[in-house]
Amino acid sequence: MSAAIPQRYGALTVLVAEFQSTIRSRNGGQEMNTNKQLQKRAWIIAGLLILALLSTAMTGCRHQTASGTVNSTFVDVNGLLTAPTKVAASYATENLNLGNDSCAGIPQFLDGTLYTFSYHDDLTQWTTAWDQATGKKLWSVYTNAFAYIRPYTTFTTDGKHLFFVRTDIFKSGEPGVVASIACLDKTTGATVWQSTPTVTSPFVFGVRGNIAVHINEQSHTADRVYVIGEEERTSTSVPTTEEVRHPGIWIWDATTGASLDRIDWTALPIDSETSGQLLCDGATLYAVILESVSPTSRSALIAFNCDTNKTLWTEHVSGEATDLIKQGDTLSVLLSNSKQERSIDVWKMRTGLFDKTERLWTRQIDTNPAHFAVDEANVYFQGSSGVLVALDLATGKEAWRHQFASYKTPITDGPDLGKSYDLHPDMTLTTTRDVLYVQDGGGLVAALDPATGKELWNKRISQVVWHQTSVDNTFVFHPVDKGFFVIASDGKVDLWQ
Repeated sequence: MSAAIPQRYGALTVLVAEFQSTIRSRNGGQEMNTNKQLQKRAWIIAGLLILALLSTAMTGCRHQTASGTVNSTFVDVNGLLTAPTKVAASYATENLNLGNDSCAGIPQFLDGTLYTFSYHDDLTQWTTAWDQATGKKLWSVYTNAFAYIRPYTTFTTDGKHLFFVRTDIFKSGEPGVVASIACLDKTTGATVWQSTPTVTSPFVFGVRGNIAVHINEQSHTADRVYVIGEEERTSTSVPTTEEVRHPGIWIWDATTGASLDRIDWTALPIDSETSGQLLCDGATLYAVILESVSPTSRSALIAFNCDTNKTLWTEHVSGEATDLIKQGDTLSVLLSNSKQERSIDVWKMRTGLFDKTERLWTRQIDTNPAHFAVDEANVYFQGSSGVLVALDLATGKEAWRHQFASYKTPITDGPDLGKSYDLHPDMTLTTTRDVLYVQDGGGLVAALDPATGKELWNKRISQVVWHQTSVDNTFVFHPVDKGFFVIASDGKVDLWQ
């Protein structure tokens, strides 16, 4: 069981451990059970971090148009202008246990299919595909797909294939996690190819960022796969990175899995917790690669020509990128630094004139974690104490703000049984053609007018309950035309209209 920890519990374990460490330091080194109130609050906050991971799974595949838009926060549908009145359809998938074991992977809605992830044993993760409209089970296969590469969506798709990072805890007796890039047929779940770079022992291949694909204009399918990665030398006792070789952007043939090229980036730091972000809009591959962690984090923001792999433009930004969105000719970057401070940078991109690229504005965000969304008019993000803020995409000026009320969550065990906490929303944001959806993390869905911030309606789907060691009644939200799907932690799927 302990060998599975880096894959199955790693990200959540780190988050909880950080809170436990903070509490011990505040108590003068005493154990957590000397202060039950702080212990309870630590698990509440850890629960909120679980929902932060859930937030990125709701929007499905990235929206792509001829304008170069690649926006993971936008779903191209007409939203509900009035509150849903009924559950039009309902079906069961499998018990997802989202609150306790989200490390298996958060459900994804992609091109009319719902993908769920679950463990068959401690080291074996499976993926099941369901027809989104009917709930018919399409296929179920072993994948061992890695779910914790930001923005925490497991699959990248071109409409016909699913690309993902596959991890194996052990390979030929070597320690550490061995990563490979894999491609599934979307219709059958069959493995089309799997590719692991040949690495001389004791090095293994490691992935540092999300997958991006280049879409061929003639076939409308992917022809190249890009991943930030490196060769890593690991300890013989624990999987801690000690040395790296060939850091940069690795490129595969999306049809065969053959290795095509590598864009070397030697400034990629030796730190197993760091990552980067990739985004491809057709002609250009954009990357944000962390180059330094201490004393202050600093990243390179780069544009590459997809045909030649040559660098077109480079700038440096403060912090590590946690998301990257291209909306028309603007590039929005969400950044965080080593002090857990967040900011948004927005750049004006000029196709073919990268020497004319300019930063339109930058804005500090007073919350952490922060979720942001972008549409053709605004950037939306969560402010402090339940405030939702909209900034004009072109100028960074505040367009409007909307105050959400706190909500109560009951205490279900321990000495404070029967009491409740007041929590401010931990928002998940999704933009559509005419509605901005807000999921508050406590079971509420609200619809806002994106132009004014006026609330159109709100609907409580469930009451999320926080235990000391688990969370109940969480769900993943996905808009469809004039409705939305909710998949709950017990695997039940409801279509609200």
